[in-house]
Amino acid sequence: MLIDVHVHTFPDHLAARTLAKLAENANHIVAPVSDGTTAMLLAQMRDAAVDRAVLCPIATKPEHFAVILKDACALRDGALGNEAARALIPLASVHPADDARFAHLRAIADAGLRGIKLHPYYQPCVLDAPEMLEFFRCCRDLDLIVQCHCGFDIGFPRDPLCGPERVARVAREVPGLKFIAAHLGGWRQWGGAIEHLLGKDIYLDTSILRPDADNPDVTRLLREHPFEKLLYATDWPWLSFAEGVAFVRKAGLPPEQEQAILGGNAAALLGLAPSHAPHR
Repeated sequence: MLIDVHVHTFPDHLAARTLAKLAENANHIVAPVSDGTTAMLLAQMRDAAVDRAVLCPIATKPEHFAVILKDACALRDGALGNEAARALIPLASVHPADDARFAHLRAIADAGLRGIKLHPYYQPCVLDAPEMLEFFRCCRDLDLIVQCHCGFDIGFPRDPLCGPERVARVAREVPGLKFIAAHLGGWRQWGGAIEHLLGKDIYLDTSILRPDADNPDVTRLLREHPFEKLLYATDWPWLSFAEGVAFVRKAGLPPEQEQAILGGNAAALLGLAPSHAPHR
C-alpha cells in the first residue's frame, strides 16, 4: 500500500479563502497543489495510486472539538460516500487549553478513532511543558496516535515551541507514546533533529515542502534514521503525492525499506491489514 500519514482538507465553501490566506501568511514561499477539498483529495489520490491518507484536522479553539469529532466519525461511517470512508483515516483534535481535554481524549478513543492531530502554533502550547506531558500520557494510556507538527512553522515567528529537543524530551518522559514528529522531526530545525532524534525510537514523517527537499540535513535524516520509523507524508495540499514519493525514493534505499516507508510502516502503526484492498 501507499499511505500518506499527513493530509489536510477544508470545507468546500472555505477552501479557496483558507488556502489563499495560508499562502499569504507563508509569504508565498509555497503554493497549494490543489483546491484543498475532499473531492479533489480523493481524485488526486486515485491519480497517484495512493491507497489511504490520514486526515489531520486542527482544533484551533477548544469548542472545535465536538464538530471535528462528529465530522471524523461521519466520514468514517460513510457520510461522504464509500470511497472516502475506505480511503481516508480521520483523526480528531483536542485543544491543549480545553478544560475537558482528558474527557475529550477518552471520547475519541471510545469512538474508535486512531488518534489526534496537534499543532503547537495553531494550538499554542510548549510541547514538553508539564501539562503537555500529562496530556501525552493520557494519549498513550488510551493508545491514541499523536500526529504533531514539529519544528518552526512557515506562517509564524520562529518561537521554539516544538523543536527536536522538545520532541526528544516527550519521548523520554512518555515512553510508549505513538508520536509522529512531522516534517522529519522539525521543519527548518533539521540540524537539531540530527542531534536529538536521529537513530531514536521516534516516528518521523517525510512531509517536506518543495524548497527544502535538497537540504543535506533532510537527506541525511531520510537515509540514516531507522527506516521502520519513517512514514511517507506530503502535508497535502502543499505537496503533491508524486513529489512526496520522489522525495522518499531519492534516498536510494533498498526496495524493501522504501516500501516500508511508503506504506508498510504506516499500515502497522494504524493497524491496517497488509492485505487491505486498495480503494481505487
